[in-house]
Parts: sequence; C-alpha cells; structure tokens
Amino acid sequence: MIERAAAVALLLAATTASKNGHPAQAATGPRGTAGPPSAVTTCTLRGVTEPRINADIEDAQGHVIARFSGAPTPLVASDFPSDAHGRVRVESGTGAGGFRIRGYLPVVDLPLFTAVDVPVVADHIWIASGRSVSYSASGPGRLRVEKRTELPLAQSFSTWAPCNALALAASPPPGWVPPGGARGYVLKKPSLDVFDQASGTLLLMLTRAKDGDGVLFFSSDHHGEWVNLVYHGEVLIDAWARARDLVALPPGESMDQLAPRTTQRGVARMAIQGEPRIVKPIREVPIRASAKETDPLIGVVEPGAETYVLDVVAGWASVMPKALNVVPGPDRQFWVKTADLGI
Repeated sequence: MIERAAAVALLLAATTASKNGHPAQAATGPRGTAGPPSAVTTCTLRGVTEPRINADIEDAQGHVIARFSGAPTPLVASDFPSDAHGRVRVESGTGAGGFRIRGYLPVVDLPLFTAVDVPVVADHIWIASGRSVSYSASGPGRLRVEKRTELPLAQSFSTWAPCNALALAASPPPGWVPPGGARGYVLKKPSLDVFDQASGTLLLMLTRAKDGDGVLFFSSDHHGEWVNLVYHGEVLIDAWARARDLVALPPGESMDQLAPRTTQRGVARMAIQGEPRIVKPIREVPIRASAKETDPLIGVVEPGAETYVLDVVAGWASVMPKALNVVPGPDRQFWVKTADLGI
C-alpha cells in the first residue's frame, strides 16, 4: 500500500505572464443596486471556478483534508466570514458527477468577480462587470468587495455588493464605443477631483498611475468651465470635472492606453506509475481522510464519477478523481469502502 501510494506524484504547475496592450473597455450593461440589504443572513455563490493552485480545504479544526489543483471545479461557497482573515464554507464538485469535498477555504483564496456593474457611488461610479474583486467583509444579503486598479488609474474602489451581483467566475466584459461627437479629454496631472454635477458635490479624487500617458475620458456635455466625463475600463465613471484640470484633444482624436496587467495560469498535471483502475460508482460513496469508519466524512463520490483506484487494503480503497479538480492534503489520501465502491 505504501509503495503504491508513493508512486502517485502530483505535478502542480502555474505559469504567469504579464502583457500590455489596448484595454478592453466594459459597456454600461446591467447594474447592481446600492439599496438596503435583504433579510438574507449570508450569501451563497455557485459556479465553476478556478481556486488558487494548492489552496487548502480544511476541516472545522483547521486540518488540511484536501487541496484544489487549479483545474476548473464546480463549487458552492457559503457562510462568508466577517472579514478577510476568516474562512468560507465550500463544497466542491457539486452536481458534476465528481468528488464533493466539504470543508473550509481561506476566503482570500476564493475567486470573486462582479456579475453586473456594482455601484461605488450611486449613479456616478461603478466597478465594471466581469472584473476580479477582493473580499473584505460580509453583511446581511451582501458582501463588501474591493477593486484595486493599476492602469491607467491607480487606486482602490470599495463597496457593498448584493449576493446576486457577484460570481465565482468572470464573464467577458462587452466592448464600448464613445458616442458620436464625443470629445476626448486626458488627465495628465497626478489626480483629478470629480463631482456629481457642475459646481456640485465632490464625489472623490481619482489618482492617475505613474505609467502611461494619462487617463482618457470622453465628454458630450459641458457647462461653463465644467465638462461631463465618461470613462469605461475596470471601473465606470460618469461625473463632472473642471476643464482646466484636463487636456482637451482636438475634435475626433483619441489616444491609446496601456491595458491592466493580466495573469495566465497553467493547469494541474498528474503522473501515476502504471495504469490505475477506473471505476464509476452507481451510488453516492462516502469519503474519509483515513481508512477508519469511525472518522468523520469529508465528502462523497457522486454516482457516475470517473474514479481512479490507487490502492486496496483491508476493505478500503484509496481513490482520486480522474478530473483532478481536488487532491488529498499533504500525507493524506481519499479513502472509501470497497463495498460502497462496488469492487
């Protein structure tokens, strides 16, 4: 048994690439609301996601029972913690004919994305849809998230988002074309104050990134020394600023901007000596972290899930999902009873 288990090697590799290009700009699509929280006490998010490679799944006591391989996996996330230092309850492989491992994940390792445009300042500033966000806190029926931008704006935007405004996977942001006749304005200064209307209330100060040639806005409306600015990128902005704080481009001209840095990851690879047996259970099979029936369950193998049988000893089988979306924790294995597996 020990020799067989030692023959299993998990080769988890990730590649990271940063590249610059022209930014994909988000359209003004469906937008979330900034209204009062609902009576729901916690958010539950479902979807196919890609947690960080080797992100730990822990039991209630904090013991590592499994790890994510970095491969896409269906996931349910619930019971979000009060802050970013806590853990979120997760169940992997749900409804996919796979291994459903139940436990807790450090919430910082859970991918979060906006499903719609989420307001930061109502009617004026939004985090655009399909963008990655960081988790900050939870409240009744909502989560607090933060978007850190690097180019061409370098600052953080934080807001409360309703549960249905967030997702576990990104959707492609749609394109956007400035309206005909709109004039370009470029922010060359380090910062820019934006307002809710001409001579109105200050909303916030935008901070320009040191890299690049500036921040490009478009305007189709002006009032005296004030111009109404529209910006579409990782955040969406519709606000007013003083024309003297910007450089007006000649009518019909625009400019290129550096795109935010992107990250590409590799997927997990698995190497096994020999040809392990593959079985498909006909019913739900309980999974334990050790070959003891008295140990608590850590999950189940769903009916029809393609399952590697790595070892068999004393009525127990060491198994692994062929999909490799989850793998055992360090020095651990997934154990099921051979009778439950049908072998």
